[in-house]
Amino acid sequence: MRIRYFFMILILTAAAAWGQITAVNGASFLPGKPVSPGAFATIFGEGLCANTAVGQWIALGELPTTLADCSVRVDGIPAMLSFVSPAQVNFIVPSETATGTAQFVITSGASTATGSVVVGRASPGIFSTNGLGMGEGAILHGTAWHRGPFSVTTDGQPTPVTIFLTGVDLSTKPVVTIGGVPVDPMFWGIAPGYAGLQQINVMLPATLAGVGRVPVVVTSGDQVSNVTYITLLPTTMMMTGMPNWVPGKAVKENSKRDREVSFMAINPVNNTLLVTDEDDDSVRVISLETGKTIATIALPEGSEPRHIAVNDAGTLAAVSLSEKASVALIDLAGGANQVVSVSSSGVHPSYLAFAGTNLLATYGGSSLVAVIDTTTRAVTRTVQVGFGPAGIAVAGNQAVVANMQAGSLSIIDLTTWLVTTVELPDGVRPQAVAIAGTNAIVTSPMNNAFFLVDLGTRQVTRVEIEANAKGPGAVAVYNNLVFVANQTSASVTAFNASTGAVVKTFAVDPGPRALAVNAARNQLLVLCEGTGTIAVVDLASYAVINRLDAGETLKEETWTLPAATSITPSSAAVGETVLMVIAGTNLKLVKSVEFQMASGNTGQGQGHGRMRDDDAIKVSNIQVNDAGTSLSATVQVLGTATPGIRQVRLETEQTEVAAGTFTVK
Repeated sequence: MRIRYFFMILILTAAAAWGQITAVNGASFLPGKPVSPGAFATIFGEGLCANTAVGQWIALGELPTTLADCSVRVDGIPAMLSFVSPAQVNFIVPSETATGTAQFVITSGASTATGSVVVGRASPGIFSTNGLGMGEGAILHGTAWHRGPFSVTTDGQPTPVTIFLTGVDLSTKPVVTIGGVPVDPMFWGIAPGYAGLQQINVMLPATLAGVGRVPVVVTSGDQVSNVTYITLLPTTMMMTGMPNWVPGKAVKENSKRDREVSFMAINPVNNTLLVTDEDDDSVRVISLETGKTIATIALPEGSEPRHIAVNDAGTLAAVSLSEKASVALIDLAGGANQVVSVSSSGVHPSYLAFAGTNLLATYGGSSLVAVIDTTTRAVTRTVQVGFGPAGIAVAGNQAVVANMQAGSLSIIDLTTWLVTTVELPDGVRPQAVAIAGTNAIVTSPMNNAFFLVDLGTRQVTRVEIEANAKGPGAVAVYNNLVFVANQTSASVTAFNASTGAVVKTFAVDPGPRALAVNAARNQLLVLCEGTGTIAVVDLASYAVINRLDAGETLKEETWTLPAATSITPSSAAVGETVLMVIAGTNLKLVKSVEFQMASGNTGQGQGHGRMRDDDAIKVSNIQVNDAGTSLSATVQVLGTATPGIRQVRLETEQTEVAAGTFTVK
């Protein structure tokens, strides 16, 4: 039953709706890619089906072809349906569909909507547990059937894992890559009893022990899947002798740890290091003088903080809260170390970069970069980039964004906000980026490669590295040197930023996931997720001269956020007044309800316009029940309002949280 429920979650969840009728792979949502016969696909649009309904399996491998009076035909062939709604339809491409351009027709009552999609033999898409086509992959232990993290051995034998996906051409063996390491499939085929859902079974190789959170990619035919992630634990031998390890203790196989460090940022103003912990939902402040944790900052429960950035003045830090669709701002001035704001502006915040008083945040579950004014703590603009943006770097008047899922770079002019796209070689999935002089350095751990991109000519040059340097991810720049963390091979490569010539590759602890330079001491700091340590590397000798405990403390307080589960009604006409009811949790914290739209964007709420409160919608008489689970308010849509979609935001004394959308008709 648990596995069946897991499968249903996979095929029902999806990314945000698109602005036109578009059909994409039902797991990856990669735009511009083909779908394939027998695979799950998703149609996004408006007014697709009149009702919302979930399809139930009516027999082994069989879903209904009509659901809530809605149906889909592909080249005239009825398609099985797993979900229908006005904005999204999930279906299985009929196995008889020929390759080439296919026409699909959605019929809902007397209404129809049409579109076209390219059908290919292969269109691999890995399902993710958050339904966004990125983040943690839908990967289960092959015998215990639980989610990760995973050890590379179970009871002394290699650990089997099963990857759930769709769109693989089953006539040929797919290629599976974990952290840049090819892993040979033992089985690939249809998940028993589930049409459209496929699985690949692999054994985890011993060489992947302790690598931490690394990317998983599947290639079938000439098509490369979306990027999802798996977390792999260290062995007891790897932990022995580390500053955070108790002698005689053993690593518990396939078990979540109470500390899972992920990223860090140095604050040279007060010589401290800030480290995020995905499991503890906290930020630790470590003194680089003593090597000890001097503060542990609590973040919202279940937020899984990842990337962190510090402004040039050393007075403010920003943290991406990947599972709360939010960014936290932390006051560092005078050692305050206090969260001052948690604001939401997009799906799955990934990487952050300061640009003066602005903070740029990539949102990996969309195609957006949010611009946050750190003075007002409000999102002032969203910028359209490639699909699935990850790493971002700022230098002067430019920002460079690594579009992981799209396989491209976006170069943003921070004055005009115009965007230039640079395509990377086929199959490249860029993760991190830095800027050194006139070059951008881009890493692609799935391809064991990194690239120099000339920001003037846009020329892309691949940098050749040693064959045993696997999974290049995090990147840092110091003078004319660039450092790249090889997460899968526990090493760091230093190369010349101008020529691309490799200077040195040196060993560090398992799972190097983040880098920072302590210029005052000529040191490189390497955050090693596998061991939960920070390796201190002397840049004169490239030797590890010290290790710091990155998980020395656990937070002692909780941090809660209001959360909305539904908004009723979700629309109103111009000139209408309605009683809005928002259901959720912790709603007692809410002080006001705001409706935001993008200036010059006719109410659509995304694009290049600045986000602003809509003065044509007035909110009054806010009341919350004693349990904090229901908020009611009078919402008046003035006659001056323009039709379109607004973002509903709940504001507290310290936070601003997205609650959903509201449509003015």
